[in-house]
Amino acid sequence: MPEEQKRHIVVGTAGHIDHGKSALIKALTGVDPDRLKEEKERGMTTDLGFVFYGDDVTIIDVPGHEKFIRHMVAGASTLDFVIFVVAADDGVMPQTVEHLEILKLLEIQKGFIAITKKDLVDDELLQLVIEDVKRVVKGTFLENTPIIPVSNTTKQGFDRLKEVLDELITQTQAKKDKGIFRLPIDRCFSIKGFGTVVAGTVLSGSIKTGDTLELLPRKKQVKVRGIQVHNHKVDTVSTGYRAAINIVGADKDEINRGDTLGQIGYFQPSEYINASIHLLSSSEKPLKNLIRLRIHLETKEIFGRVVLLDTKVLKPGEKAMVQFRLEEPAVTDVGDRYVVRTYSPQNTIGGGVIIEPKAQKAKGFDEDLIAHLQKIEEGDPTVMVEENLLSNFNIARKIDEIALDLNLPLDKVRSIVEQLIEEHKVVCIDKKRGLYYAMDNIQKLMSAIEKELKQYHAANSTNIGMPQLELQKSISRGLDKILYNHVTGRLVTDKKIKTTADNKVSLFNFTVKLDKQLDDIGKKINDLFVDARFKPPDLQTVLAQHLGLERDVQKAYKYLIESGTLIDVGESVVFHKKFVEDAQNNIIAFLKKNKEIKVSEFRDMIGASRKYALPLLIYFDTHNVTIKRGEVRLLGQKYR
Repeated sequence: MPEEQKRHIVVGTAGHIDHGKSALIKALTGVDPDRLKEEKERGMTTDLGFVFYGDDVTIIDVPGHEKFIRHMVAGASTLDFVIFVVAADDGVMPQTVEHLEILKLLEIQKGFIAITKKDLVDDELLQLVIEDVKRVVKGTFLENTPIIPVSNTTKQGFDRLKEVLDELITQTQAKKDKGIFRLPIDRCFSIKGFGTVVAGTVLSGSIKTGDTLELLPRKKQVKVRGIQVHNHKVDTVSTGYRAAINIVGADKDEINRGDTLGQIGYFQPSEYINASIHLLSSSEKPLKNLIRLRIHLETKEIFGRVVLLDTKVLKPGEKAMVQFRLEEPAVTDVGDRYVVRTYSPQNTIGGGVIIEPKAQKAKGFDEDLIAHLQKIEEGDPTVMVEENLLSNFNIARKIDEIALDLNLPLDKVRSIVEQLIEEHKVVCIDKKRGLYYAMDNIQKLMSAIEKELKQYHAANSTNIGMPQLELQKSISRGLDKILYNHVTGRLVTDKKIKTTADNKVSLFNFTVKLDKQLDDIGKKINDLFVDARFKPPDLQTVLAQHLGLERDVQKAYKYLIESGTLIDVGESVVFHKKFVEDAQNNIIAFLKKNKEIKVSEFRDMIGASRKYALPLLIYFDTHNVTIKRGEVRLLGQKYR
């Protein structure tokens, strides 16, 4: 980008209707900011006006009438500083106060005061108005700022006004660049031969001609055909600049003020937004739960209901955590300022800062949610990344997923994650896939697994262990298998748990304790299978022997299988382990000598029918003792 475009300032006016805001800008620049025919005919600003002051300053003129407060907020949301206008012949009026409250809620930090129409009053009245203005701005960012009486007609006082304006322009720093392109749209029009043009202030990132962006909340991709800054064609535009962008891929009728142009994949539209709110002391009533409000988000006005998260009723002058349930999806970002007004009659009652732009539906008094919001309220990227990982208990996260969640640049997130790994707050659980997880959650998972196994052993003292899948689901139904395997692997390494070949899990020091009755039944079942050799009984046959109470026989039978004394080879066929080992040794010796074996040959080898021989052969296949090739078996690779 050319050197002269590295810094751009957006200045705005504020003040009551007919106090000379537009006339002041025209006297200052020679350009009338009222661009609509209706505005010129009525002599009243109804929408935003835009005028250039020098090469790198845009002045936004806002309407002063109470009916057009939504336009005023749309204009004021991107200002670097404000020219606060009060007419000498009127003094402080309702929208004087309301505009000041809005500027405070939007956290505008700089500005100065212009007292217009000084030529219409005498010095005594002018001084009274100045004193009244001082009273109103006391305790605000405008306290102790220059108060400059001017005449828009004679231009008296304009030398001083320009001097203060230029000084503030010089002092103003470029907007902080988050690195992800976003432009809230405040104007949209069509130019013959070019098509759709959208305009607004770039809040972060940069783009160049030819880039593809996303039109939100429609999530429609558009291409940048051309860019203008201050009526000059440029190839790129960056943070802080007012820009007119010629786009291809969307018609003018598809775009509204309040829509957003954003970098693809970021800034997901959401109907749920978590925020902090400050209710103005001047608010006439407390804020009640689920009341319908007008919510001003950047250049958009949207209706929604407020859910109070940490209080039942919010009193004037107090602050709270809230969730907005919007009537249509909106696009916001962490740290955005907003203003709320009552639905009817329309009064500004408060505002605050967006904490979570893409929230889940929440209820009040969720202590974990409140604590989470309090941590990330300041918008510290490191805290946000850590909290993102902590809030994802069931899954590990990739760097790009975190970046998209938080609207942060990929390199920034990667750097933060590396820092958190050094601080032992985050661990990489899978380098190949690039999966990261919070160490605090690792500890919680490990504790949860140990607790679940302890409870399982207490209720199932004759079971060798808990099936892996059952354990995984009991901890959390959405728990990712990769994450589960990582945590159980840690527990095995730490000798906190142990696993069996058939995917059972137990606490490391757990041993099955059979009482004498179950032990006696187990011995009898063992003898049955030893005597049966390769013609073993099924469970029903075992139960028919009346070795004890049916439930005790089933427990003892299950224990023998889990302990490995009996081996379930499939198809309801169970052998004593001694004969499985004998058959395995025999078939290995046979195949080393004869290369291949048929089912019939194996059947004769063990002296059993096909009913028992085939399941045992399949079992050997699955354990790589043998390999099936057509109608014969070959020796498995590990035994060659």
